[in-house]
Amino acid sequence: MNQINKKHLWIFNHYAVAPDLPGGTRHFDFGKELVKRGYQVTIFAAGFNYLLRQELKLASHENWKLENVVGVNFVWLKTFPYQTNNWRRIINIVSYMIRAYRRKSLSAPRFIR
Repeated sequence: MNQINKKHLWIFNHYAVAPDLPGGTRHFDFGKELVKRGYQVTIFAAGFNYLLRQELKLASHENWKLENVVGVNFVWLKTFPYQTNNWRRIINIVSYMIRAYRRKSLSAPRFIR
């Protein structure tokens, strides 16, 4: 199928992970199945892993990075680090929202979930 005619879906989930990281992979699994059905899928997730409480996907100089995992695109976003459920976690969530909004310049999807 021509890339321009593909159905394109964006999934926004702060805590989504690829299968190489600890955590639930339901968003990746869902995306992988949609790719098999002809969709182009992009998941916007934080590079900061909430289980390990550390940045796993981005170098210190990167604000975001695109990675393709078995046909599913991940846009890893730099977010504010935190260790406990205090005000720093709120800043983490807000930083995800701001960085996700700034990525709107990527090719627009037909669907957003």
